[in-house]
Amino acid sequence: MTTLKSENELPLRERKKVETRAAIHDAALRLVAENGVGHASVDAICSEAGVSSRTFFNYFPSKVSAIVGLSAFTVTDAQRQRFLERDGERWLVRDLCTLVGSVMDATARDGVDREAIRDLLGRRPELAPDVIRFAAELRHEIVALAEQRTTPARARLAVTLVMSAVDSALHRPLDAAYDDEFSTWLFEAVMTMQAIARESLD
Repeated sequence: MTTLKSENELPLRERKKVETRAAIHDAALRLVAENGVGHASVDAICSEAGVSSRTFFNYFPSKVSAIVGLSAFTVTDAQRQRFLERDGERWLVRDLCTLVGSVMDATARDGVDREAIRDLLGRRPELAPDVIRFAAELRHEIVALAEQRTTPARARLAVTLVMSAVDSALHRPLDAAYDDEFSTWLFEAVMTMQAIARESLD
């Protein structure tokens, strides 16, 4: 059984990477807290953290990713395979919730503090649209996978439903029961949206 190493047990090179990444993230948070999102430019973050812009982009693709401390969303080969093992539209939305939920859970396992992100978005709601745009690359990949199970138009609509639930999750109060089953919460949120649409159109 493998165990995760603490920061102090990492080799010097890896420990330095962890420290640099944390310094950039902390600098971005300080600038946002003191001056607002608009003043937390990449140059300002680099100056505050004492790193070059080249170093910054080795760790984060944008200022928003540095502020929330999230480098990227990635779909693994295993996640992709599980999603494509099912064929057609049957259970498509549920499978999309499972896929997106597993990607989000992986970020938590990689050390991303989802509670801190939600707290930050609660204090700085103007960041939310940028966070959603940051996730656009993930959305494109998910749509491409969904298109292998349905038409492009229906794939885009199905993914939009699920990503709308993700947007809702960024603003919801913390709920430890669902933090352990994020995919379940996403699906229930999608079902609630469906019910609202049906009731309001009847």
